[in-house]
Amino acid sequence: GTAESRKRMSIWRDDVRHEAKAAMDGRPPFVGPIRLSCEFRLPVPATTIRKYQWGWLCHTKKPDVDKLFRMLSDAMTGIVWRDDSQVCFSTINKVYAWNGSTGAMVDVTEFTDEMAQRFATTAEQLRAGIEALA
Repeated sequence: GTAESRKRMSIWRDDVRHEAKAAMDGRPPFVGPIRLSCEFRLPVPATTIRKYQWGWLCHTKKPDVDKLFRMLSDAMTGIVWRDDSQVCFSTINKVYAWNGSTGAMVDVTEFTDEMAQRFATTAEQLRAGIEALA
C-alpha cells in the first residue's frame, strides 16, 4: 500500500486498540473460545446511486472482508483475546454507512460450554430435519 494508506491503517488500528481497552475496562484478555459478530460500515462513494439509501446495502468493493477482519483481530490481540485463533464462531459483514457513521460495530463473547451445547443441539436438529426432507 501507499504511505497514505499505511498511515490510515495505523490510525485505524490505534483507534480500535483504544476502544477495545475501554470496552475491556481493565479485565484481562479472554482465554477461551470466542464468538465474534462484526459489521464494518464503510464510506458511501459519491458515484453510488442515492435511491439505495434505505439503510442497508452490501459493500462489494475492496477492501475484502477477510482483510478487514485481519486488521481488526490483530489490533484486538492481547487486549480482548490472547490470540485470534480463539475466534471459533463469527459473523462478519460489510455495508455502506448511509448515515456517515463509518467504523466497526463489534460484539465479542466468550463461548461458554452452555453455548457450545446449545449450538451442538441446534446443529443436530437441523441435520435431522434436512435428512427427513431428503
